Amino acid sequence: MQTFRGQSLRTMDAKGRLSLPSKYGKAPGQAYVITRGLDDCLFVFLKDEWKRLEQKLMSLDLESKHARFYVRQMTSNAEDVSVDSHGRIMIPPMHRKLAALDGEVLVIGALTRIELWNPETYTKYEKGFGLSFEEVAEALLEGPDDRPPEEERRSKGRRR
Repeated sequence: MQTFRGQSLRTMDAKGRLSLPSKYGKAPGQAYVITRGLDDCLFVFLKDEWKRLEQKLMSLDLESKHARFYVRQMTSNAEDVSVDSHGRIMIPPMHRKLAALDGEVLVIGALTRIELWNPETYTKYEKGFGLSFEEVAEALLEGPDDRPPEEERRSKGRRR
């Protein structure tokens, strides 16, 4: 499975064509699926990764209104795109509008997907997150054994 990492500022032309960084693979005919992302960006998946995501979406509980909404948003906004002979993908007009893309596009590798951001939107997202990188890392990486003893006792008391 290919993974994506790093970031690059690219220019999208007036027709919505965007050249991806070469390290992401831009052989003519390379197939991707572009869809609505989270936090006002677009997600771009390789076809194989999209198929894995579809399997996860199919496993969601259809009785859940949240699941139905999420599945509808992800799939109704999904479009197949492929790399042209000049190493570009076409960002459909609907997607450009969803992510407010015009001119400069911040391309971010996010392991299983590529994210396309309006650079200003991404800056606002980072600044408005409310926690520092270190605080987020600590919250995600600390396990139950890493908590201070008083917090461990309090959480055990809540489980009873």
